[in-house]
Amino acid sequence: MKYKGKKLEGRNKEVIPIPRSGGDIIFIAEAVDSFDEFDKLVPEPKPPIIIKPGNVKIENTKDKKYLEALEEHNKLRTHFLVIKSLKDSPDLEWETVDFSKSETWPNYEKELKEAGLNDIEIGRIVMGVMRANSLDETMIEEARNNFLHGQGEPDS
Repeated sequence: MKYKGKKLEGRNKEVIPIPRSGGDIIFIAEAVDSFDEFDKLVPEPKPPIIIKPGNVKIENTKDKKYLEALEEHNKLRTHFLVIKSLKDSPDLEWETVDFSKSETWPNYEKELKEAGLNDIEIGRIVMGVMRANSLDETMIEEARNNFLHGQGEPDS
């Protein structure tokens, strides 16, 4: 696909600098194009089936264990998003996070803290990942203004 005569390539990226006196730490968050890999590694939990009178089978989506499993699944999805987005950051090496083992994914936050990053810096990293993977109203408004500035104000 081309836009304005140029071939569109690559996904959205967000540069996340963390200033340090000894040299800035730069994280690169790249948009995740698909959750297919996540779905293979962590299948979505299924609610238990209950049988109603008349032998009618329905899913019990209010089951406590199912809701807990669903909440854990959603947390893992967020961890996957962060780790996958940061995968191409220069010089970033996880020590306890193994991308193929979902049980290690929550370790990314512990590793960031052990590396000396505080909660605000970790929040900046996570927000950078979210910006790379979404379009918020601020980004849309900025793009709209850039377009209108280049075109002149539209006729009323």
